[in-house]
Amino acid sequence: MLNALVELSLRYKVLVLIAFIVIGFLGYQAVRNVPIDAFPDVTPVQVNVYTESPGLAAEDVEQLLTFPVESAMAGLPKVQEIRSVSLFGLSYVSVYFADDMDIYFARQLVNERLQEVGDRLPAGYGKPGMGPNTSGLGQVLWYTVERSDEKLKDRLSDTELRSLQDWTVRLILRTAPGVDDVTSWGGQERQYQVRIDPLKLIKHQLGFKEVIAALEANNGQVGGNFIDVGREQFLVRGLGLVKNAEDIGRIVLKTEDGTPVYVRDVAEIAEGGAPRFGAVTRDGKEVVMGMALSRIGENAKNVVDAVKAKLETAKAALPEGVVVKPVYERTDLVNKAVGTAVRALIEGSLLVGLILFLFLGELRSAIVVIVALPLAMLIAFIGMQYAGLSANLMSLAGLAIGIGMMVDGAVVVVENAFRIMAERHAHGERVDRTAAVLAAAREVANPVAFAIGIIIVVFLPLFSLEGLEGKLFKPMALNISFAMGGSLLLALTLIPVLAALILKPKEEKDTRLVAWLKRRYAPLLAWALARKKRTLGIAGGALLASLALFPFLGKEFMPQLQEGSIMWRVTGIPSSSLDESIDVSKRIAEAFKQFPEVETTLAMIGRAEKGETADVNYMEIYTALKPEKEWKTGRSIQQLDAAMLETLEKVVPTTVPSFTQPIQMRVEELISGVRATLALKLYGPDLQELDRQSQAIKAALAKVPGVADLALEANLGKPQIKIAVNREALARYGLNADDVLTVVRNGVGGEPVSTLLDGVKRFDIAVVLNKDSKASVPAIESLPLRAPSGALVTLRDVADVSVAEGYSFVRREALQRYAVLQMDVRGRDIDGFVKDANAAIAQQVKLPSGYWTEWGGAFENQQRAMAKLGLIVPITIFFIFVLLYTAFNSVRHAGLILANVPFATIGGILALAITRQYLSVPSAIGFIAVFGVAMLNGIVLVSFLNELREKGFSIREAVVQGTALRLRPVLMTASVAVLGLVPMLLSRGVGAETQRPLAAVVVGGLITSTLLTLLLLPVLYEWIEERAERRAREEELS
Repeated sequence: MLNALVELSLRYKVLVLIAFIVIGFLGYQAVRNVPIDAFPDVTPVQVNVYTESPGLAAEDVEQLLTFPVESAMAGLPKVQEIRSVSLFGLSYVSVYFADDMDIYFARQLVNERLQEVGDRLPAGYGKPGMGPNTSGLGQVLWYTVERSDEKLKDRLSDTELRSLQDWTVRLILRTAPGVDDVTSWGGQERQYQVRIDPLKLIKHQLGFKEVIAALEANNGQVGGNFIDVGREQFLVRGLGLVKNAEDIGRIVLKTEDGTPVYVRDVAEIAEGGAPRFGAVTRDGKEVVMGMALSRIGENAKNVVDAVKAKLETAKAALPEGVVVKPVYERTDLVNKAVGTAVRALIEGSLLVGLILFLFLGELRSAIVVIVALPLAMLIAFIGMQYAGLSANLMSLAGLAIGIGMMVDGAVVVVENAFRIMAERHAHGERVDRTAAVLAAAREVANPVAFAIGIIIVVFLPLFSLEGLEGKLFKPMALNISFAMGGSLLLALTLIPVLAALILKPKEEKDTRLVAWLKRRYAPLLAWALARKKRTLGIAGGALLASLALFPFLGKEFMPQLQEGSIMWRVTGIPSSSLDESIDVSKRIAEAFKQFPEVETTLAMIGRAEKGETADVNYMEIYTALKPEKEWKTGRSIQQLDAAMLETLEKVVPTTVPSFTQPIQMRVEELISGVRATLALKLYGPDLQELDRQSQAIKAALAKVPGVADLALEANLGKPQIKIAVNREALARYGLNADDVLTVVRNGVGGEPVSTLLDGVKRFDIAVVLNKDSKASVPAIESLPLRAPSGALVTLRDVADVSVAEGYSFVRREALQRYAVLQMDVRGRDIDGFVKDANAAIAQQVKLPSGYWTEWGGAFENQQRAMAKLGLIVPITIFFIFVLLYTAFNSVRHAGLILANVPFATIGGILALAITRQYLSVPSAIGFIAVFGVAMLNGIVLVSFLNELREKGFSIREAVVQGTALRLRPVLMTASVAVLGLVPMLLSRGVGAETQRPLAAVVVGGLITSTLLTLLLLPVLYEWIEERAERRAREEELS
């Protein structure tokens, strides 16, 4: 079949050329249309449910809101995990589904359950709703809305800025294609506040509830259907909406002796800022921030471009003195990361061209082979487009790994065609180029097809990976498969056609490089064949020595991607107020000004309206850095991290600072619910016991070498004023609990009771107590209530008011409460650290029954990936053996080629040890790639030796001549694969860290595996064939 394909191609040369011109054009279109991103979207299929209930403490949120929602979600199909956080005023439940679940179907299922659970939640405690349909990495652009000059503060307040963001900028940006939502953070939402004076209420013998009822009854709009007047139809509208603060003040509460008592008689009506749970400061001044969220599956680059275009429209709609400044956009990182990968591809391709020229010494042959490279890549892009992959760091790394392999098939075909033409030319025959190329292609078509097939099979284990590692490495495996499939098609169709058209029959002369190599190789092979046992002993010893190094290589899930910016996490004491946190952020911004590398500092304190689960004592500080070429200090980013951390510890000693990077933080949080590389989760039923045990575990972990940024989320210590109703006292005065709770919820808490509509804008109306009435605990205790009898009662008469410490938040996972210890590991591998940590905990901490620990974060992923690979790799080796057996119809030869594989690990392990890199998922993939190329060379060599044996050569003649003839293609394929990856190995760009271990393993592994293919394989071949011949003779004699 393969020979028929070659024959057909050579018969219809022009058709083949036209077909590949069309493929090239389609590939170019695919390159333009494939989405571009920095990183594959690793977001699990998750649906977030938010229930806002302003004023409720964490424990109450858990009991009243979180648990009912969690329980309702637990029975949904394909649910893998349910995590939740209950904190002041917010319940957040995240439902994780299996990867094969459609996100829109998952949202539909969750929505159905929410309809049911909504009816079961207590009235007045908020309504659960789903979060935006965006991925965890969906924050594609951040921008700030700020005053152009701080002198304009009187004219443009923080409330005014927030209104402009909410009702102008946000609405314009939401129309950008691909944007799911735009969240607002910082500033203050405008609110109309009815600030009641309790003494005036008493004076007019009114209660708090009566004011609320009057507001609700005097703010409405109704339709009166229509009436016919003569021959005309008139619509009837009842207009009773309040339009401004004066309208609210004019609402009548009651009449006294014919004189109306207005709302303005008992309260001051003013526009103010609603209670807020977060703020944003930029370089020390308060600003309003917006975040554009892209919809799941959208092209990040296109979305950013669309948002930036809409931002220009928004700027024109803003009043004078207001500016919009972008702070962070994903495309910066996208361009840098894709640039790193593209640079490696281009440099690798140039090196490949150089190697081909050096080995073939003939420009025409090199040109024919080089054509295969861009075309194989374009075919891969067509595959990417149809598979829905984005061009990112990982998928482009697949092409970079494959640079060498993509031309392997073409190298073997062209080299063989060149050799056969030269032989016929040397015999004085008239050379028919088409016939010569056909003969050459027929010789190598089967081994090339099997070798490329095996490379594709070698990458099959990656398709079995799940979770984060699956989303990271499946695109890489798919891309390699597309490119290798394309290269096989090219090797059997276009390359023979171009060879027949371009190559010229001439005397085959070895280039200087090949002649020099052959001179060195011949005596080396002769020495090895003469001393078989010693050769095998040296190879076995090298293998054992490298395997002895293996346990000393550290293990990690994945090297950290350097994004070129720093994200600081700063946690204050739980009792910190928002004003205190804002002040801390200003001090930090001032301190960071001493670092010339820092461009801007943006502190995000507490939480925005949706998507964040933090309290006001927590802030994330995004530090944008200038390009490294502008740095004058000579510091590396790691040294800068350390210097800034030292400064933070001096400037804000009462906080716990740690650093990470924007995307890294989001990925970590998505995968394990924590914003750290490594986390230890302690599960148990009681919050106090969890607090106690986690403190003990923290003390044990602090002594383990390699631990950094060890932090236990400070949970207990949130000051609370508890107002517990005294039912007997209430009964005595004829009051209900609701009379007290209304004062707490509305009067103290400021819960909105109605809405003022201003065109499309909507602002809450809240009934609150004036500032003095709720300024302290004694003031709250003295709040007057009016009994039905008309008697005056203070709050302390009917309720117990006390001060206590409560919890900042309650975390739950798998319907259990848990506490988290977050940490990073520096200077050692994660695997070894976890072993030492477990030993330390077992020795120093005795957990009560019902309490247990689990590791999360990167460690969890690493264990899962390694377990999966441990299962799949042996199955793959079995498949490869079956393919080899099919190719050679001989267990002996299949085993011989497979025996070459373990020796390919020698160089890989040495390369990791020399470059001081850990064994991670990328390096494991490097080993897989090495095995593929090692087998490719083995197949080509063994099949050629077998051909010579069939022509009547003796074993020794076949081995000596065959290896001499195959030296050039074997060295070419290996050199091309090695040099194709050298740019990736030496790269220092964004994302190079994730590719370097992979490149190191492939480069090191191929150097040793090629040496062994050329020395060990001939020795083993001769030894096996001689034994087989001896056995055959003995059988004949017997």
